[in-house]
Amino acid sequence: MAENFINIDRNTPMLLPPDLRDWVEENDLVHFILEVVAEIPNHQASVNLRGTGSAQYPPRAMLALLLYCYSHGIYSSRRIERATHTHIGVRYLLANHHPDHDTIASFRQRNKDYIKHAFVTTVRIAQELGLTNLGTMAIDGTSLRANAGRKTSMTYDQLEQLASGLCEERMEQAAQADEQEKDAQIKAHTHSRGTIRNALARINRNHEDRRNEREAMRAQVQRSGVGTLPQMLSEKVAPDKVVNMADPDCHFMKMKEGYCAAGYNAQIAVDTQSHLITAALIADSSIDSHQILPVVEAALANSGGAVDVVVADAGYDNNHQIDQLKQRYGVSAVVAVKDPHRLGKRFLQTRQRQRVRRLKIERIEALATPEGRSLMSKRRATVEAAFGIIKHVMKFREFLTRGRENVANEWTLISAAYNLKRLTSLRA
Repeated sequence: MAENFINIDRNTPMLLPPDLRDWVEENDLVHFILEVVAEIPNHQASVNLRGTGSAQYPPRAMLALLLYCYSHGIYSSRRIERATHTHIGVRYLLANHHPDHDTIASFRQRNKDYIKHAFVTTVRIAQELGLTNLGTMAIDGTSLRANAGRKTSMTYDQLEQLASGLCEERMEQAAQADEQEKDAQIKAHTHSRGTIRNALARINRNHEDRRNEREAMRAQVQRSGVGTLPQMLSEKVAPDKVVNMADPDCHFMKMKEGYCAAGYNAQIAVDTQSHLITAALIADSSIDSHQILPVVEAALANSGGAVDVVVADAGYDNNHQIDQLKQRYGVSAVVAVKDPHRLGKRFLQTRQRQRVRRLKIERIEALATPEGRSLMSKRRATVEAAFGIIKHVMKFREFLTRGRENVANEWTLISAAYNLKRLTSLRA
């Protein structure tokens, strides 16, 4: 008996359906994203109000494009541009329009406040729908690679040597070349010198800001009598401090996978009931010990003050900031104690140390209760699960932009995309 196969004829023209919505499922995330974006006012978007030049894409359409692509693991502007041609959901979202990658990248960079408002909107929608009351938050941080290679890293002392001695050497070499080559070399030399000096100025400015912040923290600890005095920073940057020329704001830190690389310390606060991210920040250092207060403050601002308890691991063991949370906002912190064995006689020398010892003992006793053990188990099941989804499901392990401000904007985008995916599951 002869075979009976379906005829696969690729030479016959294949047309899209008369209505592209026939190919987009009713439960596709694109519909919910369009509903959410429609509720966000455009006044925070950066647009050309004069009406001159070429027609611009509507801010809501571009924001929806970024959120939808980020939720599907499409992050670079070139891949997003390609998706406008190849991805059915993206073609439907933009009604078959195709913005180029430069337009997409420019919109993402110029609309940080607009993107932040979209993230806050995802939190407020969960409250309005009654999906959560945002009472208990779990916070944690993770290390994500920066858009900077190891070869572009050098010490602060090496940067200063490049800014002073190497430039003169290049000028002497340029003087021996002919006029055309000389002009090109001087131009390259000027650019290198300017880049190095800008990097040095930025590093010194960041160091001075951190030093002033540390001094303010020391003054607060001395006034309140709670916590350990933070160690003072030196007046100048340490000569052996590793700096990355591609992104001076990043830190050389250990990744969760075990290797060391240039990266950022990404912080989030997650609601233990709905597993939604309520705060997404980029820390100014590679350690978590001074991050509990700014993360909780961001969660309070984004949720309208709906935070009662915060849970964190021992990396956030900071008596001063824990006390500030209670005094300023009435938020109780359940934080694992980093060194519970260090409660001996040395901590009884002064009245301040007696209070520190008492606070640590109270925290240890609170962790030993059934409620404390339950909260710590919820922390592992919520905030660590959120990081797992972002890294392994959404495949986000490396930032594409450079500079702390741009990286923070990108982290807000990925957190908003995560929340939209989570809200879709909660509504189902």
